[in-house]
Amino acid sequence: MRRILLSCLLAVTIGATACGSGTSDADVKAMATCSPSGTALRIEAQNLHFDKSCLAAPAGSPFTITMDNQENGVPHNVSIYESPSRSKALFQGRTVAGVATVTYAVGALPAGTYYFQCDVHPQMNGAFVVR
Repeated sequence: MRRILLSCLLAVTIGATACGSGTSDADVKAMATCSPSGTALRIEAQNLHFDKSCLAAPAGSPFTITMDNQENGVPHNVSIYESPSRSKALFQGRTVAGVATVTYAVGALPAGTYYFQCDVHPQMNGAFVVR
C-alpha cells in the first residue's frame, strides 16, 4: 500500500496522469493502432512512461514481451488486462527495478483488444491488440 501511494504522489508531482489509469475503454480502442508483426514484443520504460501506447501479438500463439526498464532504482512491470477496469488479469509480469531488462513469456490469447499497464505506475498504459 505504501509503495502505491508514493507512486501516485510522484505521478501527480511530475505532472503525469493522476493516480490510477484514468483510461477508458474508448481510450484503449483509440490507442489500438498497431498490428502484430511477430511473437517477440519489446517495450521500454523511461521517465515514468512506456515508449509505446500499443502492443500487438498474433491470436492463438504464445509470445514474449521484453521490457527494458531504463530507470535506475525505479520498479516497473507489464500486465495485460481484459479492460482498463483491471477486473480480470490475463497476464501479470513480475516487477523489476531498473536499470534492468526482463523477458516475460505470455501464453496465447484469443483475438481482441485488451489493455496493458505498469501496475506500479498505472498512468503507464496502452492498448494490447491480439489478431
